[in-house]
Amino acid sequence: MKNIGILFPDQLSNNNPVINHLGKDDCLIIYEPLPTFYEISHHIQKIGLMISATRHFKESLNLPCDIVHIKISKKPKTIENTLEDLLKSSSDFQLHAIEPSDYRLKSELSLLSIKLGIEITMHADPKFISSIAEFKSWAKDKKSLVQEFYYRWLRKKTKVLIDANGNPEGDAWNFDKQNRQGINKLKDTPPPPIKFKSDNLTIECLYECAEVFSNAFGEIEGFNWGVTHSDALAALDYFIEHNLVRYGDFQDAIDNENPFLFHSLLSPYINIGLLDPMAAIKAAEQAYHSKQAPLNSVEGFVRQILGWREFIRGIYWEHMPSYKNLNFFENKTSLPNFYWDGKTQMNCMAAAINSTIKYSYSHHIQRLMVTGNFALLAGINPKEVHEWYLGVYIDALEWVELPNTIGMSLYADGGIVGSKPYCASGQYIKRMSNCCKECTYNVNETTDSDACPFNFLYWDFLERNKQVFRNNPRMKLVINNLDKKSDEFIQSIKNQSKIFLKEIK
Repeated sequence: MKNIGILFPDQLSNNNPVINHLGKDDCLIIYEPLPTFYEISHHIQKIGLMISATRHFKESLNLPCDIVHIKISKKPKTIENTLEDLLKSSSDFQLHAIEPSDYRLKSELSLLSIKLGIEITMHADPKFISSIAEFKSWAKDKKSLVQEFYYRWLRKKTKVLIDANGNPEGDAWNFDKQNRQGINKLKDTPPPPIKFKSDNLTIECLYECAEVFSNAFGEIEGFNWGVTHSDALAALDYFIEHNLVRYGDFQDAIDNENPFLFHSLLSPYINIGLLDPMAAIKAAEQAYHSKQAPLNSVEGFVRQILGWREFIRGIYWEHMPSYKNLNFFENKTSLPNFYWDGKTQMNCMAAAINSTIKYSYSHHIQRLMVTGNFALLAGINPKEVHEWYLGVYIDALEWVELPNTIGMSLYADGGIVGSKPYCASGQYIKRMSNCCKECTYNVNETTDSDACPFNFLYWDFLERNKQVFRNNPRMKLVINNLDKKSDEFIQSIKNQSKIFLKEIK
């Protein structure tokens, strides 16, 4: 029986199980035009990265078999049509695929195998450290799923940052409390991101992507992303050498002029297979043991990959497909236009969105506590927020973006991911950033005419949902504070919120 392999642009791992099953009489399909590219507005740099990386990956292959390369186009050939064409020349073949990280794509392949009478083998995705089956086994019989406990379980299993006695390094599992310094504590200038020079293949890909997706979001100028496995390793080495030492202290800080700070910028490479997640973890762990970086920085970095990334993937597969449509607060407000053009007088929002337009990037606190926090407080429709995050960010694939948006940012899942909503007033942004200093709005005011919108929207959100949160132990203090507010204050924040949300439509 002939073997046919199929690969998508987020399946570029070196240790690729599909390729390992192909001989000289077999065939590999490389399929570029992911359906989501055509269904929602994507950042041009995101598409460019994925397509360029896919074509560089193809060039690196030394296969004895034929390669069928389905490229992006205005009207690309479907997966079904591609397989039908192969059936005309060979009616007896087995399809090998890495298990897609997208629920719908996995379902489509499964249904096509039935419809076309093709036997399909789905292999475990090497981009992950744990398997979906392992997560299901761990989650079984648990009343609630807590990331911290899954993280500890994986630390023990992989022996990452575990000492000779089987205890966590530093006698603690989590050093998050040491990783919350605001930007005002930073006294030096962070190093610039590693610089990549685009080769002719990447330049051709970017031009082609701009032509095919002529209405794509964002700017193509300034594209500075690696597109090969060696590029990704260079980015890892650069992070370990230059940024890891300060990463922990300032991982939650926001700089109005510098969206990168000490962040690794490695997630795009890990999420499409250019960088092995365990290789990144081991490099950071080695930096700790060689005293190149402090434990709070290393543990914080490891937790993002081994803890949060693996946990979020498990949540996605545990709750799909219904998870995608959750809307706990029944929010219906449309996404404001400034999410697309950055034209808002809220300085923190403008900084995060303009960074997104320019780089297809803003870091996790800008996503969670600025753009995400605003969407939560303003009652924006979760579906629209999800599609925005999925399209605009360089590292966003549905399995990781959806639970982070629906669950963590918007609490639209009612508490599956987090036990409380990540809501905050402008005071949090003031404490962590330098955005408030030159803002049109006054972060210290709540009811005056120039009050920071985050302030009155925060109290309005709590007022709208106080009965929901009254019995939540983690919300008890803020609800008690709300109960102490005067009727005049409550009416004022309601009126201001109503007027503000009407004006930004």
